[in-house]
Amino acid sequence: MTSQLPQRSKPLYEQTYLALRSAILTGEIAVNERLIESQLAQRFQVSRTPVREAIRRLQQENLLASDGDGALHITKLSLHDAIKLYDCRIALEQLSVVGACENATAEQLKAIEQTLIQAESLAQRGHKQLHDKLLDFNFDFHRLIAESSDNPWLVPLLDHLSSHTRLLRTQTLQTEPDITNIHREHRQVYEAIAHHDAPTAVKYITHHLAASQQRIIEIFERSLPISSAEKPQQEALQCPRCLSFEVSRNGRRMGKQGYICKQCGRQFLATYESSRYSAEIQQKCITLHNKGIGFREIEKLTGVNHNTIIRWVKSTSAKVYKSN
Repeated sequence: MTSQLPQRSKPLYEQTYLALRSAILTGEIAVNERLIESQLAQRFQVSRTPVREAIRRLQQENLLASDGDGALHITKLSLHDAIKLYDCRIALEQLSVVGACENATAEQLKAIEQTLIQAESLAQRGHKQLHDKLLDFNFDFHRLIAESSDNPWLVPLLDHLSSHTRLLRTQTLQTEPDITNIHREHRQVYEAIAHHDAPTAVKYITHHLAASQQRIIEIFERSLPISSAEKPQQEALQCPRCLSFEVSRNGRRMGKQGYICKQCGRQFLATYESSRYSAEIQQKCITLHNKGIGFREIEKLTGVNHNTIIRWVKSTSAKVYKSN
C-alpha cells in the first residue's frame, strides 16, 4: 500500500514524518503491525533517511516504541494510560478555558464557533466514514480554545496530549465510531466562553472531559479485553486500584501473602476482595465533588450511585479531620 505525502512546501523528512504520524493516528497502520524502515520507505516512496528521522521523532513523542527484540510498533495504550491521560487534560484544559474567557478575541470566538458548527453539521449525516473528520473537528475545537487563552505554553502541551488521545480513540473506537454525543458538551463550553463566564466554562469542560474519560474506559474494557493467557490463575492478584494484573510478591502480613502492583505501587493481600468500584473511580468522584459538582451530576457522569459518593466524601473528610 502506498501512502501519499502531504502536498506542502516542507522538507522531505518533515513530509514523511507528517504522513507516518497521520497513518498511525488514523489507524491506517494497524496497532499490531511491525514497522520496518525499508517497507515504510517503499510505502511513502522516499529513501530510508527521511523515514529514519520520522521514526526518531515519533519515538520521542511516544507514538512509536521498540519491544525487547528491537521490533518497532505503535505504542499501545493501557487502561491506566487512558485514565491518567484524561486527568492531565482536565487539569490543563481548565486553565485553557479560563484563559479563553479572559482573552479570546471576537475573531477567535468566531473560529471556535465555526468549528463547532461544522462538526454538528457533519455529525447529522451519520456516516461512519466521517469518523476521522469528526475527530479532526473535535481536536481543532480544543486547540482553538487553547490558542485563544493567551498562554503559549498550553498549546504544545495539549497538542502532545491530544495526539495520544487520538491514538487511544483509534485503538478503542474501531467498532464504535459514533462520537456525535460530544457536540452538545462542546456547545455548552463554547457558550460559557462566549459569555466570558469562567466558572461555568470550567464546570462544563470538567463535565465534558470526565464524561469522555468514562466513555473511553467503558469502551476500552469492552474492546480490548485481557485474554485468559494474560490473566493470572487467581483473580485476587488483580490490583484493586488500577485493575492491572502486573503484580509481584511483597512479603507476608498477618500470615497472608502480600502483593504490590508494578503499575501504580498499590500493596494488597492475596485474599483481598475488590469492591464494585476501583480506587481510581472513587478518587475521580471525590475530585469532581471538590470542584463543586453535585452528587447527582457526578452520578450521571460516572454511573456511581450518589449515596455511595456521599459516603466516600464523608469518609475522606473524616480522615482529613483526624489528621489535622
